This record gives sequence, structure tokens and C-alpha cells, in this order.
Amino acid sequence: MFSGTSIRFIRFIAVIGFLTLFLSGCAGKLNRAVDNYYSGQPDKALTLLSGNHWTGKKNKLLYLLEQGTIYHHQGDYLKSTDFFLDADRLIESYEQISISEQTASLVGNEWLTSYKGEYSERLWVHTYLMMNYMLLGQYDDALVEANRALIRFEQYPRALDQAYFTRALMALSFSNVAEDNDALLIYRQLANDLIDKSAVAGDIVYHANRLGMMDLVETFRSLSPLRPSPHDGELVLFLSSGRIPEKLPGNFFLPPSIRFSFPYYGPYVEPYLPRLTLSDGVVFAQIRTDLGVVVEDSLDVRKARLMAKEGIRVTAKEALAQAVGDRNDATAEAVVRALFFLMEEADTRSWRTLPAQFLIVRIALPAGRHNIRVGMGVQPYRVDIPEFELRPGQRQFFSLRFDR
Repeated sequence: MFSGTSIRFIRFIAVIGFLTLFLSGCAGKLNRAVDNYYSGQPDKALTLLSGNHWTGKKNKLLYLLEQGTIYHHQGDYLKSTDFFLDADRLIESYEQISISEQTASLVGNEWLTSYKGEYSERLWVHTYLMMNYMLLGQYDDALVEANRALIRFEQYPRALDQAYFTRALMALSFSNVAEDNDALLIYRQLANDLIDKSAVAGDIVYHANRLGMMDLVETFRSLSPLRPSPHDGELVLFLSSGRIPEKLPGNFFLPPSIRFSFPYYGPYVEPYLPRLTLSDGVVFAQIRTDLGVVVEDSLDVRKARLMAKEGIRVTAKEALAQAVGDRNDATAEAVVRALFFLMEEADTRSWRTLPAQFLIVRIALPAGRHNIRVGMGVQPYRVDIPEFELRPGQRQFFSLRFDR
């Protein structure tokens, strides 16, 4: 027979286990919404994601992120902005550590804590906000997000240094409001990191010339492709394609019943690079980010903290199990060990409607009306951009996504 203390302790562990299963079940609703989105049913996905979701409070950030992404790719940039702003405020509130959450997670697992987003995901909130504001013509607001993204890069430089697309958006946000010094700084940093320096050479020449930095003009002029003349306009395309890798659980075991569980990102099929079919104009800049690389870097930077906490959790569970056994209650110890073993699950929550890649394409076009077609793949899936008109010196923005 179990002792009274053992029974109470087993009940406590069972409650923690139930909460863990319950919270992971709430994540199942998120997964169904993601499946609906990728099966071509975005409205059904949004219906699943809408509401207060009191049962999924620990996953609130993901509900906001997934809705913000879907609305963006549906072309509703105002609604998308609202969700991403809410997500950003929530991330800021998570800077305060919850002692009760951390204590519960040491007995259970990370599913008992609020999902706070990978470092890369926190950055991509500002990425989508910059895109939204540019698409809405709100360039001052895009500038605010560029400065906030800059803070993220300063916080997590090693995790985010390959987020080239976001860095290019930041530079463009500065350029849109004639902040030449800041734009030039970012373009020069990109020139140091990109293999193809011609993607930013034209912008370096442009801003360096405005600032009277003729040494930079001479250095990069030979690398610079054709840029819009003062009489031309510019088409800026935000292209995204594919699906970001899924976060999966990895496990290893030590006898008699110790289980370590860590998340990792699974493999994915690299998407086709978008192939452009243009009625007119010249592509003068393309900058791409492979999101799979950035999320892996982001998780790697966090790995030391994850391993440290996992070690503390496993040690605490082992001590608790031994304490039950020390009361000569071997059966109760076996039950506790089994419960702890089952509860040790890696936190595999992630922002799953993100694409596999971002690509910014900038095209010099003569002023006037244009029809542009964008295709992708060996047998291209083509999208026609609605007819638009460019004035001399104007930038026109469009966002397109390919999930095939």
C-alpha cells in the first residue's frame, strides 16, 4: 500500500502531467489551423485561431503570430499589423520572469510555460511590421520598426546575423525617409556579409554620393548594376515561398528511467527561387534569407540555456523520486518515475505559417503603367501583379507568397 504522503505526491505529479497533456492538446488546435492554411483554407484557419482561447493562454503568442501572418498573405495589412503589434507587446511583457511558471516547469516540462518565441521569431515580428507599413505607405512607422529590429540584432547578434532580408528591409526603411547615414551603415554591413555585393552596391553608391563620401562611391561604382534614374520608378517585391522547418522532439535516455528531451528543427525541401517574368524593367537587387538557417542558429544560441535547465529539471525529478523510495515505498517510487518519464517532453511549439525563405527583389522601371508577372519553379506557378502606375522617383511595393 502507498503511504498517505506518497499518495498526495503522486496526485500532485498526476495533476502536473494532466496540465502538460492539456496544454499540448491546445497546441493541436494551432496545428489544425496551420494545416488548413497550407491546404488552401485560410478562412477556416482564421476561424480556428480567432477568439480569446482561454484554454491556450500559454500559446497566446502563437495565436497572434499565425493570424498576423495569414492576414498579411491575404493582403489585409491593417489587420495583420494589429496582430503583430499585439504580439510585440506580449513579447515585451514576457521579459518579466514568472516564478510560478518556472517552478512548475522544473517538475513538469516547458509546455507549462508561456511560449515566448525564438530569438528569430521575435525579429520577424518587426520584419512583417516593416513590410506591412511599407505596403500601406506608412514609412515613418516602418522606420520605427527598423529601429526596434536593430535592437533585436544588438541583443542576439550571433543568432540573427544571417537574417539578410530583414537587414535589407531596415536599410530600405531608413532610405524611404532619407536617413542616409543609417541606411548606408546597414548596406555597408551587408556588403561585408553577402557573397554577391552587387545586391547592395548601388544603394551604397547612392547614399554615399548624397553624403559626399566619394571614396565609397569609387569603391562600389564598378560593382553597381543599373539603378533607377531620377526619371524612373522602382518596383519592390517581397517574395516568400515554402514552409519553415518544423520543430521536433529529440530524446536520449539514461538508466534506470531518466529521459532528456530537446527540440530541434527537422529537414525541409528547399523551395525554388522565384523566377521573374517581367514585361519591362531591370532587376538591380535581390537579397534572400533562408529562414531554416536562421531558426537553427537561433535555437543553437539558446541551446546552452536549454541544456542547463534540462539538467536541473532531471536532477530535481531524480531527487524527488529517490525521496519517495527512501520512505520504503518502492511501488510509489516506480509510479513517480514512470510519470516523470512520460512528462519529459521537449517544447516543440513554433511559428509555423512562416515561409522557408524571404526574398526582396528591386526592379528599375520607367515611369508609367505596368503589368508584372512573377513565376517560380521549373514549371512556373505564375502570379500576375495588379496593374499599377509609377511616377518618377516613386517606389511601389507588393508582397507575394508561393506555397507550392
